[in-house]
Amino acid sequence: MAATPSRTPQPLPLSTPASIAQRCLVPVEGGLTSFAGPEGSTMTGAVLGDGADVAVLLHQTSAAGFCGFATYADWVASKGVRAVLVDLCGWGRSACKGGFAADAEAQVRLLVDWAREHGARRVTVVDASMGGAIALGVGQRAGADAVVDLSGPAVWQGIPTAGEAAKETTVPLLLAVAPGDRGMDPPALRAAVKAAPAQHKRFISTKGSHGWDMLGGGALTEPVWSPLAHDVLAWVKGDYRTG
Repeated sequence: MAATPSRTPQPLPLSTPASIAQRCLVPVEGGLTSFAGPEGSTMTGAVLGDGADVAVLLHQTSAAGFCGFATYADWVASKGVRAVLVDLCGWGRSACKGGFAADAEAQVRLLVDWAREHGARRVTVVDASMGGAIALGVGQRAGADAVVDLSGPAVWQGIPTAGEAAKETTVPLLLAVAPGDRGMDPPALRAAVKAAPAQHKRFISTKGSHGWDMLGGGALTEPVWSPLAHDVLAWVKGDYRTG
Protein backbone atom coordinates (compact mmCIF):
# COMPACT_ATOMS: atom_id res chain seq x y z
CA MET A 1 0.00 0.00 0.00
CA ALA A 2 1.38 3.40 -0.95
CA ALA A 3 2.29 5.74 1.88
CA THR A 4 -0.05 8.65 2.54
CA PRO A 5 1.61 11.82 1.21
CA SER A 6 2.44 14.57 3.66
CA ARG A 7 0.32 17.71 3.30
CA THR A 8 2.67 19.89 5.36
CA PRO A 9 4.43 22.56 3.29
CA GLN A 10 8.13 21.84 2.98
CA PRO A 11 11.02 24.28 2.41
CA LEU A 12 12.06 24.60 -1.21
CA PRO A 13 15.63 23.72 -2.29
CA LEU A 14 18.14 26.51 -1.76
CA SER A 15 18.60 26.83 -5.53
CA THR A 16 15.11 28.31 -5.89
CA PRO A 17 14.01 31.85 -4.95
CA ALA A 18 13.60 32.17 -1.19
CA SER A 19 10.62 34.52 -1.14
CA ILE A 20 7.55 35.63 -3.03
CA ALA A 21 9.22 38.98 -3.66
CA GLN A 22 12.26 37.35 -5.27
CA ARG A 23 10.26 34.99 -7.40
CA CYS A 24 7.45 37.27 -8.51
CA LEU A 25 9.20 40.66 -8.39
CA VAL A 26 6.41 42.19 -6.32
CA PRO A 27 6.59 43.92 -2.91
CA VAL A 28 5.05 41.01 -1.03
CA GLU A 29 6.79 39.55 2.02
CA GLY A 30 6.56 35.84 2.57
CA GLY A 31 8.51 32.64 2.07
CA LEU A 32 7.86 29.89 -0.44
CA THR A 33 6.66 26.42 0.45
CA SER A 34 5.75 23.22 -1.33
CA PHE A 35 2.81 20.84 -0.98
CA ALA A 36 3.74 17.18 -1.33
CA GLY A 37 1.46 15.03 -3.49
CA PRO A 38 1.49 11.34 -4.40
CA GLU A 39 4.29 9.61 -6.29
CA GLY A 40 6.79 12.30 -5.38
CA SER A 41 4.73 15.14 -6.86
CA THR A 42 5.36 18.67 -5.62
CA MET A 43 3.10 21.69 -5.96
CA THR A 44 5.05 24.83 -5.11
CA GLY A 45 3.35 27.75 -3.43
CA ALA A 46 3.12 30.08 -0.46
CA VAL A 47 0.82 30.75 2.49
CA LEU A 48 0.07 34.28 3.68
CA GLY A 49 -1.87 35.20 6.81
CA ASP A 50 -3.27 32.97 9.53
CA GLY A 51 -7.03 33.45 9.46
CA ALA A 52 -9.53 30.61 9.84
CA ASP A 53 -11.19 31.69 6.57
CA VAL A 54 -8.96 30.34 3.81
CA ALA A 55 -8.78 31.33 0.15
CA VAL A 56 -7.12 28.79 -2.13
CA LEU A 57 -6.05 30.82 -5.16
CA LEU A 58 -5.72 28.90 -8.43
CA HIS A 59 -3.97 30.84 -11.18
CA GLN A 60 -4.78 31.42 -14.82
CA THR A 61 -2.56 30.23 -17.68
CA SER A 62 0.78 31.82 -16.88
CA ALA A 63 4.36 30.61 -17.03
CA ALA A 64 4.87 32.48 -13.74
CA GLY A 65 2.26 30.31 -12.04
CA PHE A 66 0.74 31.88 -8.95
CA CYS A 67 2.54 35.24 -9.21
CA GLY A 68 -0.40 37.14 -10.67
CA PHE A 69 -2.36 36.46 -7.46
CA ALA A 70 0.47 37.42 -5.09
CA THR A 71 -0.55 41.01 -4.35
CA TYR A 72 -4.21 40.05 -3.93
CA ALA A 73 -3.19 37.26 -1.55
CA ASP A 74 -1.19 39.79 0.45
CA TRP A 75 -4.16 42.17 0.58
CA VAL A 76 -6.72 39.59 1.72
CA ALA A 77 -4.22 38.30 4.29
CA SER A 78 -4.12 41.82 5.75
CA LYS A 79 -7.91 41.57 6.10
CA GLY A 80 -7.82 38.41 8.22
CA VAL A 81 -7.86 35.75 5.50
CA ARG A 82 -5.28 33.00 5.10
CA ALA A 83 -4.34 32.92 1.41
CA VAL A 84 -2.88 29.81 -0.20
CA LEU A 85 -0.96 30.41 -3.43
CA VAL A 86 -0.02 27.41 -5.53
CA ASP A 87 1.41 26.38 -8.88
CA LEU A 88 -0.97 23.90 -10.48
CA CYS A 89 0.64 20.84 -12.01
CA GLY A 90 2.36 21.72 -15.26
CA TRP A 91 2.79 25.40 -14.37
CA GLY A 92 5.24 27.58 -12.49
CA ARG A 93 7.69 25.45 -10.52
CA SER A 94 5.44 22.48 -9.84
CA ALA A 95 6.81 18.98 -10.49
CA CYS A 96 3.96 16.49 -10.68
CA LYS A 97 4.07 12.81 -11.60
CA GLY A 98 1.72 10.01 -12.57
CA GLY A 99 -2.02 10.38 -12.61
CA PHE A 100 -1.91 13.25 -10.13
CA ALA A 101 -0.39 15.49 -12.82
CA ALA A 102 -3.61 15.35 -14.85
CA ASP A 103 -6.11 15.13 -11.98
CA ALA A 104 -7.34 18.66 -11.24
CA GLU A 105 -9.74 17.45 -8.57
CA ALA A 106 -6.97 15.66 -6.68
CA GLN A 107 -4.78 18.76 -6.84
CA VAL A 108 -7.52 20.99 -5.42
CA ARG A 109 -8.42 18.41 -2.77
CA LEU A 110 -4.80 18.30 -1.60
CA LEU A 111 -4.94 22.02 -0.88
CA VAL A 112 -8.41 22.00 0.68
CA ASP A 113 -7.41 19.10 2.94
CA TRP A 114 -4.20 20.89 3.92
CA ALA A 115 -6.20 23.97 4.89
CA ARG A 116 -8.60 21.96 7.05
CA GLU A 117 -5.72 20.11 8.72
CA HIS A 118 -4.26 23.51 9.60
CA GLY A 119 -7.32 24.98 11.29
CA ALA A 120 -9.47 26.30 8.45
CA ARG A 121 -13.04 27.13 9.41
CA ARG A 122 -14.08 27.81 5.82
CA VAL A 123 -12.23 27.09 2.56
CA THR A 124 -13.12 29.03 -0.59
CA VAL A 125 -11.53 28.17 -3.91
CA VAL A 126 -10.89 31.45 -5.76
CA ASP A 127 -9.65 31.09 -9.27
CA ALA A 128 -8.98 32.95 -12.50
CA SER A 129 -9.54 31.90 -16.12
CA MET A 130 -8.17 28.34 -16.39
CA GLY A 131 -8.26 28.14 -12.60
CA GLY A 132 -11.82 29.45 -12.63
CA ALA A 133 -12.95 26.61 -14.85
CA ILE A 134 -11.23 24.20 -12.47
CA ALA A 135 -12.85 25.83 -9.42
CA LEU A 136 -16.37 25.48 -10.77
CA GLY A 137 -15.66 22.12 -12.37
CA VAL A 138 -14.23 20.31 -9.35
CA GLY A 139 -14.15 22.72 -6.37
CA GLN A 140 -17.17 21.35 -4.52
CA ARG A 141 -16.21 17.73 -5.20
CA ALA A 142 -12.76 18.53 -3.80
CA GLY A 143 -14.36 19.68 -0.53
CA ALA A 144 -14.49 23.48 -0.88
CA ASP A 145 -17.11 25.37 1.14
CA ALA A 146 -17.58 28.00 -1.59
CA VAL A 147 -16.41 28.70 -5.14
CA VAL A 148 -15.35 31.94 -6.84
CA ASP A 149 -14.83 31.77 -10.61
CA LEU A 150 -13.18 34.78 -12.28
CA SER A 151 -13.52 34.51 -16.07
CA GLY A 152 -13.36 30.75 -16.17
CA PRO A 153 -14.15 29.42 -19.67
CA ALA A 154 -17.41 27.52 -19.97
CA VAL A 155 -15.51 24.56 -21.40
CA TRP A 156 -12.06 23.35 -20.33
CA GLN A 157 -10.40 20.12 -21.27
CA GLY A 158 -10.52 17.33 -18.72
CA ILE A 159 -13.13 18.78 -16.35
CA PRO A 160 -16.94 19.12 -16.37
CA THR A 161 -18.30 22.06 -18.34
CA ALA A 162 -19.65 25.05 -16.43
CA GLY A 163 -23.19 23.95 -17.20
CA GLU A 164 -22.60 20.39 -16.02
CA ALA A 165 -20.78 21.43 -12.86
CA ALA A 166 -23.21 24.18 -11.90
CA LYS A 167 -26.16 21.78 -11.90
CA GLU A 168 -24.46 19.95 -9.01
CA THR A 169 -23.15 23.02 -7.18
CA THR A 170 -24.88 23.53 -3.84
CA VAL A 171 -22.11 25.53 -2.12
CA PRO A 172 -22.10 29.33 -2.50
CA LEU A 173 -21.08 30.29 -6.04
CA LEU A 174 -19.77 33.65 -7.27
CA LEU A 175 -18.92 33.97 -10.96
CA ALA A 176 -17.65 37.14 -12.66
CA VAL A 177 -16.91 37.72 -16.33
CA ALA A 178 -16.85 40.66 -18.73
CA PRO A 179 -19.54 40.59 -21.44
CA GLY A 180 -16.87 41.19 -24.08
CA ASP A 181 -14.81 38.21 -22.97
CA ARG A 182 -16.30 36.12 -25.75
CA GLY A 183 -13.84 33.26 -25.53
CA MET A 184 -15.24 32.47 -22.09
CA ASP A 185 -18.85 32.35 -23.38
CA PRO A 186 -20.48 34.78 -20.87
CA PRO A 187 -24.08 33.77 -21.79
CA ALA A 188 -23.31 30.13 -21.01
CA LEU A 189 -21.71 31.13 -17.70
CA ARG A 190 -24.70 33.28 -16.74
CA ALA A 191 -27.02 30.37 -17.54
CA ALA A 192 -24.85 28.02 -15.49
CA VAL A 193 -25.13 30.22 -12.40
CA LYS A 194 -28.87 30.54 -12.87
CA ALA A 195 -29.21 26.76 -13.04
CA ALA A 196 -27.10 26.08 -9.94
CA PRO A 197 -29.12 24.83 -6.95
CA ALA A 198 -26.89 26.79 -4.54
CA GLN A 199 -28.80 28.87 -2.01
CA HIS A 200 -26.25 31.66 -2.38
CA LYS A 201 -25.17 32.43 -5.92
CA ARG A 202 -24.23 35.54 -7.82
CA PHE A 203 -23.29 36.38 -11.39
CA ILE A 204 -21.34 39.62 -11.88
CA SER A 205 -20.98 41.18 -15.32
CA THR A 206 -17.82 43.27 -15.05
CA LYS A 207 -16.88 46.28 -17.15
CA GLY A 208 -13.84 44.64 -18.68
CA SER A 209 -10.54 42.83 -18.12
CA HIS A 210 -10.03 39.13 -17.57
CA GLY A 211 -9.25 36.83 -14.67
CA TRP A 212 -7.13 38.28 -11.90
CA ASP A 213 -6.80 41.57 -13.79
CA MET A 214 -10.40 42.29 -12.80
CA LEU A 215 -9.33 42.57 -9.16
CA GLY A 216 -6.60 45.20 -9.28
CA GLY A 217 -6.77 46.75 -12.71
CA GLY A 218 -3.94 44.57 -13.99
CA ALA A 219 -1.36 46.18 -11.69
CA LEU A 220 0.87 43.86 -9.69
CA THR A 221 2.87 46.42 -7.70
CA GLU A 222 0.37 49.19 -6.88
CA PRO A 223 -3.09 47.76 -7.54
CA VAL A 224 -6.26 49.74 -6.98
CA TRP A 225 -8.67 47.14 -5.69
CA SER A 226 -11.95 47.02 -7.60
CA PRO A 227 -15.43 46.53 -6.16
CA LEU A 228 -15.12 42.93 -7.36
CA ALA A 229 -12.00 42.47 -5.23
CA HIS A 230 -14.04 43.49 -2.18
CA ASP A 231 -16.93 41.22 -3.23
CA VAL A 232 -14.54 38.27 -3.45
CA LEU A 233 -13.10 39.09 -0.01
CA ALA A 234 -16.61 39.14 1.46
CA TRP A 235 -17.40 35.80 -0.19
CA VAL A 236 -14.26 34.23 1.28
CA LYS A 237 -15.32 35.45 4.72
CA GLY A 238 -18.75 33.88 4.31
CA ASP A 239 -20.67 37.11 3.74
CA TYR A 240 -23.08 36.20 0.97
CA ARG A 241 -25.58 38.98 1.60
CA THR A 242 -24.69 40.65 -1.70
CA GLY A 243 -25.70 37.51 -3.58
